[in-house]
Amino acid sequence: MTEVQQLLIDNLKFYRVEKKLTQANVAKSCDMLPSTYSRLETGQVSPQLQTLERVCDAIGIHVVDLFRSREVKDQTTVEKLEAIAGLSDYNRNVVEILLDSIIEKDKLEKSQAVTMKKRLEELNKVRGK
Repeated sequence: MTEVQQLLIDNLKFYRVEKKLTQANVAKSCDMLPSTYSRLETGQVSPQLQTLERVCDAIGIHVVDLFRSREVKDQTTVEKLEAIAGLSDYNRNVVEILLDSIIEKDKLEKSQAVTMKKRLEELNKVRGK
């Protein structure tokens, strides 16, 4: 089984359970036998796109959710990044400049903290002599 197939079946089950649906509930909404849906969720069959669309409608998710890794802990960040992609060129450039500025500021603060820590260690050594 490929990684994509595994991701698909893992997400099918995850979202179904998250929505508190049984396999029978989903199967009924899709006009399929529960055993057919079970084989789909266990990877015993490869569904057609139309079937996936019906299943996603029944579960209440988008088809793309089936192929999206859930390893990202904060989905709001992913959603914000997707929203940024839809901005006008001007606004995307503004966001990019802001992000670059914040990243540089963070690097500078970390660098200064390391420098100050080294200076304090040197001072303590001098005092200890």
